[in-house]
This record gives sequence, structure tokens and C-alpha cells, in this order.
Amino acid sequence: MSTDVTGPHPGVTPVRSGPVRTGMVVLGIAAVVVGVVLVANPFAAARTLALIAGLGLVVAGLLEIAVGWETGRRGPALLLGAVLVVGGVLAAVWPDVTLWTIALVTGLSLVLHGIARTALAVAARAQVPGWGWLALAGVLNVVVGVLALAWPEATVVVLAVVLGVEVLLFGVLLLVAAAVGPSRSRV
Repeated sequence: MSTDVTGPHPGVTPVRSGPVRTGMVVLGIAAVVVGVVLVANPFAAARTLALIAGLGLVVAGLLEIAVGWETGRRGPALLLGAVLVVGGVLAAVWPDVTLWTIALVTGLSLVLHGIARTALAVAARAQVPGWGWLALAGVLNVVVGVLALAWPEATVVVLAVVLGVEVLLFGVLLLVAAAVGPSRSRV
């Protein structure tokens, strides 16, 4: 007689590791906070908006890396995260940044990230719990990125609110993905 020693419940995906889930939650909360700040204070100057938008993109990029780190698809996760981090750094450190520059950098970063995020979530749906939430976050990024590109002369208020809502929803979706993750089967 043989015994299955692979785990208490064969075929059940193990729960996300503590550090990865904790990282997703911490970065998700950071994205929610940045989103709330952008929505609550839309009258900030363009430079302040560039710093906050840059921070939002960097946080979203770090979230992307954290989410993908445990899936065995670290390369795509690093690439997706790098797109947002580079966009965020460019938005934050560009001297004499203009609203058009912020819209362009933010829009391009979000569209590129959103397309890749959605494609990877769908492609890895068998391995990634909560993949639908991640795909939805990617679609949301594409929509907001297209809005930023199509309306670059928008006021600081509109851009702050649109980006704030996007970052806030992205953070919430990642928190949901962290919470929904694989669950322990009930005995």
C-alpha cells in the first residue's frame, strides 16, 4: 500500500507564502493610499502631481513584481513591474515637467503595462489564483492610459482624479487578489 506524502490534500494548490502575500497587501494598501491622496487633493501643482503620479506608478510596478514573484513567471513580472517603475521614475524626476509630459509618460506606461498584464493573466490562468482580478486590473490600466493619452491637455484636477481612481482601484483589486488567493481546503 502506498501513501501520498505530497501534502494533506492532493491536488490543492498551496496557500501563497507569507512574505509574498504580506508584500501584496502592503503594496496594495500603499496604492490605495496614493490613490486616495490624488483624488482628495486634485488641486496640487503639476510638479506635485508628477511626484505623486510617479510614486503611484512605482508602487504599482512593485506590486506587479510581488504578485509575479511566486508564480514561477518572475521574468514577465519583472518586465511588467519595470515598465511601471521606469515610467514612475521618469514622471517624478523629469525637470520642468509639464502636464503633457506627465500624461504621455503615465499613459504610455499604463497602456503597455495593461496590455501585458492582461495577456499574462489570461495565459497563466491555470497557475495564478485570482487571475481574473489581475486581468481586470490590466484592462483598467489600458482604459486609463488611453484616457491620459487622448486628453493630454486635461487640467491637473482631471488627471489627478483619473489617475487617483486608477491607482486606488488597482490597489483594491490587488488586495482582493491577495485575499482570494488559493485557500486551504476544508476537512
